Amino acid sequence: MTAKQKTAPPLVRAVSAIALVLSAAVLTGCVDADLAQLEDTLAAIRHSPGEQPPVMAVALTESQELSYLYSDGRSPFLPPEAVTQVGASRHEGVLAPNPQRTPEPLERFSLHELRLVGTIRMGGRQVALIASPDGNVTSVKEGSYLGTDYGRIAQISAQEIRVTERVFTPREGWQERQVSLVINENSE
Repeated sequence: MTAKQKTAPPLVRAVSAIALVLSAAVLTGCVDADLAQLEDTLAAIRHSPGEQPPVMAVALTESQELSYLYSDGRSPFLPPEAVTQVGASRHEGVLAPNPQRTPEPLERFSLHELRLVGTIRMGGRQVALIASPDGNVTSVKEGSYLGTDYGRIAQISAQEIRVTERVFTPREGWQERQVSLVINENSE
C-alpha cells in the first residue's frame, strides 16, 4: 500500500472494498459453464444443409351459394325518392325491347367483345363482317341486332358500323345511345 492509501479514512477504504467485492460478484455471474455446449449447437446448425420450410395447408370452408332475396326491390345505389318519383318499369315505354323477338347469335356477346373485321357491298347494300370471341365471323346488315344491350345496326359504312343500343336506368327508364364499331387495322 502506498502512503496515501494508508492515510485514507476508514470509510473510504470500506466503500472501495465493497465496490471491489461487488464487481467481482457481477463478473463471476457472467461466466456460463454451458457456453461450450452453445457454441457446439450453433456450429452444428451452421454446417447442416438448409431444408425447405414445412408447407402448411389451410383448410378453407366450403363456399355456399346464396340467393339474393331483394332483386325486385329498389337499387341500393339510388336514393329512395328517385325510385318512387319516377317509377320506371323495365317492361313499359316506347323504347322497351320486344320480349317476343327471337335473339340473334351476336346478342350473346357484349359489344366490346365483338370486332368489325371488314365490310363488303353485296347486291347494292353494305354488309359488315363481325368476329365474335368464339372464333366465328358473322355477316350482318342494317337492322341486325348485336350486343347485350339490345343494339341494332343503324348504318354501315366502309370503315365502321353505327349501333343504337337501348339501356335501362330506374331514373329515366329506357334510353337510346349511339356507339360505333370501327375497323382496327393494327389489331393483328
